[in-house]
Amino acid sequence: MSRPLLTRTLAGALLSLTAVACTAPQVGSPCPIPTNADAKTRTEAVQKCFGLIAGNSNDFRLKKDVDILFVIDNSPSMSPKQKALAENIPKFIEKIDSFGVNYHVGIVTTDVGTTVSDGATWGAGSEPSCDSFTGDDGRLQDMTCDKRNTVSPEAANACATLCPDNRFKPTDGSKYISKVDGKTNVPADLKLDPMTGKMVDYGPTNAFKCMALVGDAGCGVEGQLEAVKRAITNSANTGFIRDNSVLAVIFITDEDDCSVKASRRSELNPGYRNCNAAQPDSYDCYKVDYRCMARSLTCNEPMTTAGGKTGCKERADSFLEPVKTYYDELLKVRKADKLIVSGIWTLPNIDVAKGGTVGIVGGPLTSDLRRDPACVNSTNSAVVGQPQFRMSQLANMFGTDTEGLPNAPQMNVCDTAKYPAALDAIAKAVEKKLVPCLPITLKTVNGQPICLVGDVDSTTPDANPEKYFPLCTSGCCDAWASTSTPSLSDKGIQAACAGETTEACYCAIKSKDASVCKAGTPEGGVNGGVVTGVWRKNNANPPAGKVVNFRCVGF
Repeated sequence: MSRPLLTRTLAGALLSLTAVACTAPQVGSPCPIPTNADAKTRTEAVQKCFGLIAGNSNDFRLKKDVDILFVIDNSPSMSPKQKALAENIPKFIEKIDSFGVNYHVGIVTTDVGTTVSDGATWGAGSEPSCDSFTGDDGRLQDMTCDKRNTVSPEAANACATLCPDNRFKPTDGSKYISKVDGKTNVPADLKLDPMTGKMVDYGPTNAFKCMALVGDAGCGVEGQLEAVKRAITNSANTGFIRDNSVLAVIFITDEDDCSVKASRRSELNPGYRNCNAAQPDSYDCYKVDYRCMARSLTCNEPMTTAGGKTGCKERADSFLEPVKTYYDELLKVRKADKLIVSGIWTLPNIDVAKGGTVGIVGGPLTSDLRRDPACVNSTNSAVVGQPQFRMSQLANMFGTDTEGLPNAPQMNVCDTAKYPAALDAIAKAVEKKLVPCLPITLKTVNGQPICLVGDVDSTTPDANPEKYFPLCTSGCCDAWASTSTPSLSDKGIQAACAGETTEACYCAIKSKDASVCKAGTPEGGVNGGVVTGVWRKNNANPPAGKVVNFRCVGF
């Protein structure tokens, strides 16, 4: 008689099913792994601990994949926001990496063109950057910022500072940054982390800095939502979104969405005329920059005059594609439990429920009307955000989680100093979607799981840990089993595990919630799986460059 030994690296995991003897392994204490042992000796020690015997073996791979799509506004005024994003991305990538996931990170711009057909132009008076039918068409952007020759001096300076070496981009023909089973597709940049004394590969964050500075020479008619639709349907992006991955869509923009219905693209003609306040408004009463809002919203006050506008809501005859169209498109790709939508955009939004006011300035000609910024950076008045309605409308469609927190977190694009906190909130939202399951029926001895758990280098996620974690207390593990959101962000887990005294401990336990590790899913296996977790003292982050490796016996 034999039972399988199941090996799993949290979230990015390789599960190896190998025959083992029924002799009871050590439980509740680390295996006797020799100090400074080589890989062969360590493997033999682990095998001895579990009483491994020769026999048939089978490999089963459980993919815990995260595909992250950044939708970055590349219109004029975006350089300081892009720079702030790129400066703060290392901690975000480090956080995602600490989950042990196989990740893809892709970037698209908000430029989707404005003309009515392929090859058509608007002619005299048009903005060259907008005189295109498809723009960037949702294609993933792998160009390093130093190759973008039409950017402003500010954008060029940001590139010179953050991307001094243009080698950092995908080298395998992909248009996205990836890390799969510890292997990245960008040049390595190994440096010593002074906090941990460990070597960390900064290649992926270097690549993001070079690629995410998409410049500020794109079309000022932003189609953020249309860009996402094209990104997930464009055949040029094949391979980016994987089967069964968690999909995270992250916007960074300082304008509202202006995804125009295909049948009404003629209304983006940049020609304009003056209309007086008594006339019914026509699309050409306004310059295009103000037109996107004036022709998509209706307020208590007319849009043909300057002044505050209150009670604004979507026009019944809006020339923009309904936001729900894009909400539905996203749900075609992923169910809500594997989808994150988040945004760093203008806040507060145009809030109908609170009678929000939109400021319109200019005049007396209708063609001179323009929006007053809705937010301004506290230390740099050049960093502003224009009023937005549709971005928040999309986020609000995703509702809240079991703790009453938004499923689509929104952060203010003007608060560049808070980008680290914003990215951390997004990372935590991603973590909640990564249900840490082992698709087995767990074998226990005296009620304790038969597992070996510990940190390994993220570049070798299937290696044997140097040090093994003890089992957490029953109260802590019961909290992992009792929640529908088993992650370190869960308030119940935080409360129940706060008293753990060891530097790190683990849980492997059958979930009490039938929706977690559900049978019939890749996470749950045939009979329903086991939820796993690692608690570190004071809920600390894993050491830099480390992920958790699980080895548990099941049958």
